[in-house]
Amino acid sequence: MPTTVLFLCDDNARLGPMAEAYLNRTGQGRVRAFSAGLAPAPALAVGVSRVLGEAGVDDAALEPKSFELFSLPAAPVPDVVVGLTPAALDATRPIWPEDARLLDWRMEKLATGSLVGREALRLAFRRLSAAIDEAMATGQFLPRALPLLKVSPSAA
Repeated sequence: MPTTVLFLCDDNARLGPMAEAYLNRTGQGRVRAFSAGLAPAPALAVGVSRVLGEAGVDDAALEPKSFELFSLPAAPVPDVVVGLTPAALDATRPIWPEDARLLDWRMEKLATGSLVGREALRLAFRRLSAAIDEAMATGQFLPRALPLLKVSPSAA
């Protein structure tokens, strides 16, 4: 069964959806990714679809959604929750399962308000995809019950 990873951000219009789409493409069935926001925007930010398309990442199923959806009884239960913005993980920490692995990436330099324009979104996507690749290589997306893999920088 694949590991479920949930990316949290403020508006779920930029960072979270880009991370969700990238991990679903690169996770090779070992993970399934979702994203959510504290106060979801009505739609993806302008340029997100284009940046993902340039990278060969499908955005067809992406839409901003609230973190509250993941606290409903029939919702997927995250094994790993990744906070992408300073407030995201802190504000939602009490609702996640006790055994969920919580990763606080706090990508302050990619704060939602500064991600305007295609170049800013491309930079954000490059940073997110690099962080996701590293997390996959080092086992950070494994459920907490499984040990983290130790990988030296030269081996990654």
